[in-house]
Amino acid sequence: MTLRYAGVLLALLISCKIDREKTIDRSRFSFKITADSHLFFKNVRQVYYDFTDLQEAGWHAYRLSNRYQSNNYPVINTTIVIDWRKDEAYLLVEGNSFLDELPELVIQEKNPVTGITYSYQLTERGKENMLEFATKIYEGIMAENEFAILIKGDLIPFFQEDSDRENFRIVMADYYRLTRIIR
Repeated sequence: MTLRYAGVLLALLISCKIDREKTIDRSRFSFKITADSHLFFKNVRQVYYDFTDLQEAGWHAYRLSNRYQSNNYPVINTTIVIDWRKDEAYLLVEGNSFLDELPELVIQEKNPVTGITYSYQLTERGKENMLEFATKIYEGIMAENEFAILIKGDLIPFFQEDSDRENFRIVMADYYRLTRIIR
């Protein structure tokens, strides 16, 4: 009996770490949600989010409740938006006041082990562009890379707080599960 319970416990622990993969298979990118993934989100994950009903648009917006909401340093948060009319979910990339006036978001990422530095940007909004941009950040967080963001010609350290990194990772993992990009 004890061995069986240990096996079940091990399986549960492993399944809880499903989002800890270092890379995301982009061929699985999807905006479609299924009844069961939506039900799981609503019954298990929604409690961690602030809910906004955008009834006229047919959308429900979910922002992580314990996200950083101040303006002492730049931050990017992601918001899960469910279009209940189309059974789709999208990510919105939102910044605080540090990022309000920027025509594009330019991130520089550095791998501290190899020293390799590269950059990417979000120039045009749109569901595909925001998903790709957020996924790059997610992969950098999973790789424990260092981040900087370009603000008025200066690279400012970014995602310095573990809580900001973890909050971003959590929303992305919830989105990936909701849309079955990861299972």
